[in-house]
Amino acid sequence: MKLMAWSDHFVTGIAPVDAQHHALVDMINAVAPSLALGEDAAKRVVAPLLDKLVHYADVHFKFEEALMARTEVLPEYLAQHHRTHQAFVTEVLQMRQQYEQSGTLSGKELLQFLVSWLTFHILSEDKRMAAQVQAIGAGESPEQAFAALSPVGGAPNAVYNDALIDLFGLLSERNRALTRTNQQLLAAQAELEAANRSLESRVQVRTQELSQANTALQAEQQALEASVAQLERTQAQLLQSEKMAAVGQLAAGVAHEINTPVGFVSSNINTLAQYSTQLLEVIDLSRQMASHLPPEPRQVLDSLLQKIEYDYLRQDLPDLLKESKDGLARVKRIVSDLRDFSNADVSQLLPTDLNDILDSALKSAATELHGKAEVLRDLAPRAPALCSAAQIRQVLVNLLINAAQAMPTPGRITVRSGITQDEAWVEISDTGCGMSDEVRKRIFEPFYTTQPVGQGTGLGLSLAWEVIQRHHGHIHVTSAPGLGTTFRVSLPLAH
Repeated sequence: MKLMAWSDHFVTGIAPVDAQHHALVDMINAVAPSLALGEDAAKRVVAPLLDKLVHYADVHFKFEEALMARTEVLPEYLAQHHRTHQAFVTEVLQMRQQYEQSGTLSGKELLQFLVSWLTFHILSEDKRMAAQVQAIGAGESPEQAFAALSPVGGAPNAVYNDALIDLFGLLSERNRALTRTNQQLLAAQAELEAANRSLESRVQVRTQELSQANTALQAEQQALEASVAQLERTQAQLLQSEKMAAVGQLAAGVAHEINTPVGFVSSNINTLAQYSTQLLEVIDLSRQMASHLPPEPRQVLDSLLQKIEYDYLRQDLPDLLKESKDGLARVKRIVSDLRDFSNADVSQLLPTDLNDILDSALKSAATELHGKAEVLRDLAPRAPALCSAAQIRQVLVNLLINAAQAMPTPGRITVRSGITQDEAWVEISDTGCGMSDEVRKRIFEPFYTTQPVGQGTGLGLSLAWEVIQRHHGHIHVTSAPGLGTTFRVSLPLAH
C-alpha cells in the first residue's frame, strides 16, 4: 500500500530539499499499511514514526531556514515559513504526549494529518520557498522574487492553498480536542476507581457525554474525508487549468513568431515558382534553337544540360515546389490552430438551441462524414444553452470529424441532445475502434494525437476542452477498445 506516490509535482528544484521530501514520503509509505489496518497494528509503529518525524523536522526545517537565511529572502517570509514549521513540530509533540499518556492514537487520523500537511508544505510552502531561492540566485532582489509569487492566474492556486491551510488547521484542532478528551477520560476512570457504587449514576451521565463527543468526532471525520476528496478533485482541475493557461501563452507567442517568416517564405515560394517556370521556358527554347548553333557551342550546351540532369530537374522542380507549398499550408494551419487555442475567449453568451448548432456542424462536416458513417439522430425537442454558437459549433465539428476518423470501415455516428435541471447537453457516439484508458486520460492534452505524423496537430480536443471550460460547462468521454467512443458536451441551461 502506497499512501502517496512521488511525482514531478513534488519537485522543488533544490536537490537536498527534494531528497529530504522523498525520504519523508518513503518513511510514511513504509508504515502506512500498519497505520491503516487498525489499532493493534498501528500501536507497533506509531511511537517510532512520531520520533522519526521529530528528528526529521529538526534536520529538515533547520536546513530550509538556513538556506533561506543564506539566500536573504524577505525576513517577513522567513518568519512566516518558520511559523508553519513550528506548527508541525507542536502538533507532532502533542501527538507523542497523547500516545505516552493514553497508549492510543488513531493510525488513520495520523495518516490524514500527514497527507494534509505534506500536501500543504511541499506543494505550497516549499514550492514558494524554492521559487524565491532560485530567483534570488538568478539575480533578482528578494522583493522581486517574493512579488513574482503572485503572477496572473495565481488566484486558483491561492484558493487551493487557503483550502489546504484551513484543512491543516482543522486537523490540528481536532487532534488537540482528542488529546483533551483522552485526558478527561483518564481522569474519569481514576474517579470511578476511587468512587463507590453510589457514583453509578454519575458514570452513566459521563458515559453519555463521551458517547456524544465520539459521535460528533465521527461526523467531523466524515466531513473531513469529504473535504479531502473535494480538494483532490479541485487540485486535478487546477493543475489542468494551469497547464492549459501556460500552453495558451506559449501558443500565442509561437504563432506570432512563426507567422511573419511563414508569410514571406510563402510569398517567396510563389515568386520562385514563377521564376522557375520562366527559366525552364528559356532553357527549353535554348534546346530547341541549339540545332542552329555551331557544333562547339551546341556541344557545350548539351554537356551542361546533361551534367545537371536537366530532364530530371525539369520533372522534379514542380514537385518540390508543390511539396514546399503543401508544407507551408500545413504550417499555416498549425499557426491558425495555435491562434484559436490561445484566443478561445467567450466574447458573448446568448441563448441558443444546441439542436440548431448540431445541424450546422453536421453540414460543415458532411464532406468528412460522406461514405464513412451513417448519422442517426435522437434529439430532444429543444436543448437551449447559454453559449457562443460559433465556438460550440467548431467544437462539435471537431468531435464529428474525430468520430469519422476513428472508424477504419464505414460505421454509425449517433447524435443525441437533452436537458437536465441546470444543463443542456449534446452527445456524439461512434462505432469506431475506441480508446484505451491510457489514451483516454491524455486526449485533452495539447499536441497529443494518435494520428500518424503529419496528419494532426493534437490541438482539436484541447481547444474543445478550453472552450467548454470558459463556457462554465464540461466535456466527458466514455470509451473502450473495440466498443466505440461517446463525447458528451454539457453547457449551462438557458432559461
